[in-house]
Amino acid sequence: MINEKEKILNEDLYSLINKNIKENGKVIIGISGISLSGKTTFANRLKEFYESSYNVYLISLDENKDVFKESFKDKNPSKFYYENAYDFCNVKSEIEEACKCNDIIIVEGLLIFKNTVKINFDIKIWLDCTFTSSIQRSSEDKKELYEDYFMWLQRQHFSIDNPKSKADMIIKNDKVLENQPEVFVDLLNDTASVKKMKWLYEPSIWELRKNGVYVETDKITDFWQRTHYGFRNDNAHMLYMETEKDFIMTTKIKFDPVHQFDQCGLVVRIDEDNWLKTSIEYELGNAPKLGAVVTNLGYSDWSTEELNTQVNEAEFRISREGKDYKVEVNVLNRGWRQLRICHLHNEEKTVKCGIYCCSPINNGYKVLFTDIKIKEEYF
Repeated sequence: MINEKEKILNEDLYSLINKNIKENGKVIIGISGISLSGKTTFANRLKEFYESSYNVYLISLDENKDVFKESFKDKNPSKFYYENAYDFCNVKSEIEEACKCNDIIIVEGLLIFKNTVKINFDIKIWLDCTFTSSIQRSSEDKKELYEDYFMWLQRQHFSIDNPKSKADMIIKNDKVLENQPEVFVDLLNDTASVKKMKWLYEPSIWELRKNGVYVETDKITDFWQRTHYGFRNDNAHMLYMETEKDFIMTTKIKFDPVHQFDQCGLVVRIDEDNWLKTSIEYELGNAPKLGAVVTNLGYSDWSTEELNTQVNEAEFRISREGKDYKVEVNVLNRGWRQLRICHLHNEEKTVKCGIYCCSPINNGYKVLFTDIKIKEEYF
């Protein structure tokens, strides 16, 4: 059901529809959202509201015959469905025919805001709903289908088409979205919130200052497991909080490196054998490296990007969606750039997340985390 707050948004929508009808004689409305976001119910309510005054035609997308069944013969079922689910040429023809004798044409369904769909909607509406609520709304015998097949379908849609950005109006149809996301830590606006965090491998020298968290690293500290070098290190300085929720975590850092491999950044950790970190790492006379290390089942892998100049500050961001993580970096005021997308395989939902720094060679690396923010992100 659409709540009272959302009814106010709908009044704006009704005004927009009436404006289009007045100016153009008719209006074509597209309504989309993820599975079980309430598209069909909303479209029918809109039709009922207007059909006493206008001729209204509603198109609810029907998937191509046997496409769902056929998709499971493909090694990528959700991708197959994304590419083959609907015949949008037929939908476009149906719209053109409906325009001949109707004032309002409503089209509702999945994937209608794909980049390849060439339908000129006058108004695009996105019904916003979290994956969590979509799964909860499904029947018990179909929960696995919605938390796997349809979730991956829609995530591909988000990645390729960014459908929400195309919407003229986003209407929240999920009680979860009625609440503001929780802000766990916000150093800039609530210094005391950092006190929720605690140390894993506390450094000998550190303090909470007005302008940030200051750390001087101890020697021979690092996070690494087995791969390539053979050794195992699990003693980097990590200031963290614990959560089972999805989140966006950011930090800004100023640093004064001394020894090779001095590093600082963000980390997400389940245990010694399952974690990820992203950082900037000092390379003596060479320019520093940006990097991300992902460790699953006790084996680390390391992806890097070399900078072409020395820097003394950087900004990192990690976004969590279930077991999936997106790692981004901002250096030299280039704006946020993707550094890594990765997956932690461990089944544990609760993770430790926070800032880290370390010195694999010797002590004396000075680091100031001038901003730390960890905020709940709905998924």
